[in-house]
Amino acid sequence: MKKKWIWVGILGATGMGALAFGQGLPPGPMPTPTVKVGPVAAAKAANPVPSSAAKNQGQKTAIGVGAASVKASGPSAYWTDLVDLDGDGVEEDTQFLFDEQRGILYTYKQDAYQCGDGTSQNGDVLMGIYTQGNTVGRPSGSGWYVVAVKAGQCGEKKPGLFGCRFSANGKPTTCGTATVKEESGEVEVVVRRQGKAEMP
Repeated sequence: MKKKWIWVGILGATGMGALAFGQGLPPGPMPTPTVKVGPVAAAKAANPVPSSAAKNQGQKTAIGVGAASVKASGPSAYWTDLVDLDGDGVEEDTQFLFDEQRGILYTYKQDAYQCGDGTSQNGDVLMGIYTQGNTVGRPSGSGWYVVAVKAGQCGEKKPGLFGCRFSANGKPTTCGTATVKEESGEVEVVVRRQGKAEMP
């Protein structure tokens, strides 16, 4: 009789454990807002100069708006141009700032981004594309982007900055909450996981 009760106890505990696990959230990174990166990004990194149709050419020390902004290491070449950075077939008015000292081509525009649930929103999108000989040794054409999400967008209760690092072929490698570092002009991405944050 004792053996029967022991087996019942083990099976009961196992069942409760499985039930608790089944009710929990799936492991792994939480989905974050994303932006498509088309082949034009790498092409611009290979030749970070204004096209013949570029406008508003001059020198600036910063680009972007609010949290989705960055300061250059010094006065840098600035221009606007119609380009298709996200590869959707539509050229959009985009701001450029080439920090030659860092080897980063920054871009900024108001654009559509995709929430983790698949819905689309619009907001401020800042991108940094590494050029040849950049100071951090990243492959030319790779880079990062950040998206300023307003409260209520993508299910977020508070406004925040989210972003991804991407490879030279435009594929995201690390995504999460983001911070643009003023002193370096780089981005810090912290992977959001269920119940905790993890540095990449």
